Parts: sequence; structure tokens; C-alpha cells
Amino acid sequence: LLILVSGLLVIIKISGIIPDFDLVEDKWSFHDNWPFIFLIGAFLYCSPKIIRNLKSFFVTPLVVIGTLLLITPTVSAQNYEEQVEAFKQSFAERSIDPATTFISPKLVFYTYPAVATQQILSQVFSNLPKLNSLKIISSNMGEAHVRYNFTMLGERNSSIQFDGQGQITKIELIDNLLEEQAKAQAALADQVQQPNPGDLAKKFSPEKIDFSSSDGLTITGNLYEIDPVAPVILLSHSGGSNKYEYADIAPKLNAKGFNALAIDQRSGGTFAGQENETFKRAESEGIGTAFADAQQDIDAAIDYLADKYNKQVTLWGSSYSAALSLFIVQQNHNLNGLILFSPGDYLAEEKGSLKGELTSIDIPFLITSTQDEAEEITNVLLHEVELSESQTQYIPSFEGYHGVRALWEGQEGSTEYWKEVWKILSVIYPAEK
Repeated sequence: LLILVSGLLVIIKISGIIPDFDLVEDKWSFHDNWPFIFLIGAFLYCSPKIIRNLKSFFVTPLVVIGTLLLITPTVSAQNYEEQVEAFKQSFAERSIDPATTFISPKLVFYTYPAVATQQILSQVFSNLPKLNSLKIISSNMGEAHVRYNFTMLGERNSSIQFDGQGQITKIELIDNLLEEQAKAQAALADQVQQPNPGDLAKKFSPEKIDFSSSDGLTITGNLYEIDPVAPVILLSHSGGSNKYEYADIAPKLNAKGFNALAIDQRSGGTFAGQENETFKRAESEGIGTAFADAQQDIDAAIDYLADKYNKQVTLWGSSYSAALSLFIVQQNHNLNGLILFSPGDYLAEEKGSLKGELTSIDIPFLITSTQDEAEEITNVLLHEVELSESQTQYIPSFEGYHGVRALWEGQEGSTEYWKEVWKILSVIYPAEK
């Protein structure tokens, strides 16, 4: 009977007729343990003498079968709780130390040599977003299937493999992340790497201005003004960058009849050979330069423009500043629209998740991203959000670009993004169509 049952399980597993049925707190699967069921059946079939002896002691084959089935999960499914708990602790402490005991010398990642393993692990534990949970879904001899839940990255299922001594020989999550990173770097190499100001930038050159943030830090920006009565757009940059990110974008906005201000936020840096003057100033004064610290700079710039032009402002953000924009719009009433390139839940640890925050936004907005980023935007930022006719999520027809690099002159596919920008601006400013 057991031999027939194990054969049936093989057929079910191959055909996928029914999903796996897991027993004992998700740690033992009938489908994955058919060899042990087969061996038990074969043992009973080939050992009638043993069965007769057992019968003489008033133990029926049914009891033997039941006992062996109960013991089998313990034999076949290794307990890797201790190793996974150490792995989880390394994420919590941002250190490789808790997991070191369980790291096999044979552990290697993706295409990297073994000598790089310790360094890769240290970077992973230090730099990945906060790990909210890690649990074993199921385990077999030499392998545990686990589910991670990271802030920003969401849930990911993958496996951890072990040798006979219980040491880790493969971490599928890290292999996958390194492969994704390699593909992203290869794609980036084919992209336009910085703005390309041309003749239009000579025609619409900016004036450098300074104003104060709420904590007294001086903020530097490039003001592209064509007419004091024209609509006004505030341009805020992505992480590690500065106002030069908009060097060939702002002139195009000028040519279409919009004033624009591109600012240096205190969270940024040198980009395309251009310094972030606000960041440099903040560092010299010992002021914080984290993403969340830059919110007051964007807020101050909105108020500066609203006072200067006596009108509401359109806020344009890229990457982390796009995420900050969704917090700012909740409290700053000088805004009439949002243009957000690649927003994400980058500030969940400092400011809480953005999940559900867009439900209370009633002004027009455009949210755009790469194709890969669009899934997170849909599932997190736009969770349970009913978009109005003036609110749009644009997903490119190709892989797309992170942040406003999608609009730089010469970037393949930039026309597609620009079309969406002009469309939302015509909604925010119908008189300017």
C-alpha cells in the first residue's frame, strides 16, 4: 500500500494536479518525502518475518506504519531554525557576526569568487532595507524554503541550502539580488549618463538664487524664469545628485511657457562634475543630510515660490524626493499638482510607510517609473487608491528608467515620458494647453 501511495505521490508531483500538502507546521511535505514512504513500504513488504515477530508482541502493522510515518518527518526534514535565526539576527544587527558560525567555506555568490563571500555578506547585511520577518515555509534534507519580508522590497520567497553539518552553502536571495544588480548596471551602461544641455539651454539660462530653510540652512537653486505671471514648477532631485539633474529639462519647460526652480537639497552630492552647494554647506555646519532631512528644503522652496509669484506651485520629484513629495503634499497647501518619477517607500523607517497615503490626495498627479518599479507602486503607494481622471500612473512600454534620467536629451524612449509630462501639465494648467 505504501509503495503504491509513494508512486501516486510522484505522479501527482509531476502533473501538479494538487498543491503540496504540508504537515507539522509547514516543515514536512508529503510530496517531497515520497522516497521515505516508499522505503517504509519496501521494508514492510520484504520483511514478513519481522512483521510476524512484531505481531507476536501484539503490535499490528498499522501501528508500525503509523509510528514510522510520525518518525519520518523528524528524519527527513532537518531543523534549520537555528541557522535561519542567526541569519535573521545578522540582518537585525547589520553585521555578519551572528551568522558566521553557520557559513560554509564553500559558500559563493553568483559569479563572484569565494574570497568575496565575506565582503558580499557584510554589504548585504549592512545595506539591504529593514528585514521585517523571515520564516521557514518548508524544509527538506539540505534545504530550507524561506519567506523574507523587507521594507521597500516586499516579500520574496527563496531557498537556503546546507551541507551535512548544517552549514550554509547557498543563499538564493543574495544570488538573485546580485544578478539583478548586474543586469541593472549593464542596462545603465547603455543609457545616457547625464543631462545634455544644448542650444535651448543657452536660450533659457538660469539665475542662481539662495533662500533659507526652516532651520536656517541656506538653500541654493537655479531659477529659470521666463515671465512672472507664468505657471511655476519646483524641480527636486534624486539621491546623491543636485540641481544639474534638470539642466536640459528646465529649458524645455521654459520653452513651453513654465517658470522652473531646480534646487540643491541637503541630501545629495556631486553629480556630472557639479557640486551640490546645499549639501556641502550642511556638511560644513554639521547638519544632517539624510533623505528625510531634505523635506524642510523642499517645503521652504515651495513657500519661497508661492510668495514670490503669489500662486500655487507644481512639485516635481525624482526618486527619494518624489517619495518626500507625498509626505509634503499632506501638509503644504501651496501645491496644485505633483509629477513624481520613481517614488518608493524609501522613508518607511524614518517616516512610516506611504501605503494608503495617496487616498487623501485630491490634486492632479502623474506617477511614473520603470516597469519593474511599477509593481511596487501599484501594490504599496496606490494600494486601495481610486485614481481620478486627473491622476495617472504611467508605466512605460519598455523597461524604462529610474528617476528623471528618463527625460534627458538623447535618452532612448524619452519622448514617451515627455508625452505624459505634457499631458499632466495640461490637466494642472488647462489654460496653458
